[in-house]
Amino acid sequence: MVYHRAADRLRTALDDAEARGVDAIVSPGDLTKDGAPWEYEQLDDILAGVETPFFSVPGNHDVPKASTETYKYGDSHETPPVDRFEREYAPDGTIPFVERVGPLDIIGLNTATQPDGSLTETHDGAVSADDVAWLEDTLATVETPVVLMHHNTPAMYDQFRTLRDTAHPEMGLPPVMRDPGPLVDVLTDAEVPLVISGHLHNLGVAKTGSTWEVTTPATGSFPQAYLIFEIDSDGTTVRYVPVADTEGMTEAHQARRSDGVTSMAYTSFASIRLATLPLVDER
Repeated sequence: MVYHRAADRLRTALDDAEARGVDAIVSPGDLTKDGAPWEYEQLDDILAGVETPFFSVPGNHDVPKASTETYKYGDSHETPPVDRFEREYAPDGTIPFVERVGPLDIIGLNTATQPDGSLTETHDGAVSADDVAWLEDTLATVETPVVLMHHNTPAMYDQFRTLRDTAHPEMGLPPVMRDPGPLVDVLTDAEVPLVISGHLHNLGVAKTGSTWEVTTPATGSFPQAYLIFEIDSDGTTVRYVPVADTEGMTEAHQARRSDGVTSMAYTSFASIRLATLPLVDER
């Protein structure tokens, strides 16, 4: 990560999206590096100038974790509670949510926290049984759903397992979605056409049944970009928009590549995907 560039890259993405006249700006989470109060203050300052509707679901780095005294990858600061995230960044101040954007119904799910606190000592994700039931009921009432969530479906994670098994045997795997079966069953049974996810800091597509998942790159680490979704009766086109020039991209590539075996593998994977765009073409 090139954390010292993160705020500027986010501003670039937001400014560019607004200049293009998009209907809404949505984020699948990780709005902050570690959920520190000063990171939220900086984020709020940036978002204060955004006129386009903006909303988000939380990522694993946005929510409270156990102290570093008990959990190696925990918090050394007081992260604001998830209900503060909901108030500030969800359309009606609550998650899960449904928000109408043009002809689409954007459905936001929280995969980063659980009511029982079971995710405070892990960066894995999960969707509660209550939220899965809510999703099933909600999908029966909408016509054109797009599901927004941070963690990924098994089909997306499987691509990283294949990367490890075929090219980078020493790399670590990303934190996963726990017990994904009930969620995936609801998505596929309802034939949800599109899921937008994050978490992996990598551009990617995966398909389960008739449901496509598109995972978004990060603006703060290589490949430093955001995605534009153009959705109409003819289908969906997803465009990759870089937010750094060649010099900035080179800096980010080197920073991520040199941050250990796993980061090197993920950087290689991102580079391969960029070199093989479009990842899917069903015209």
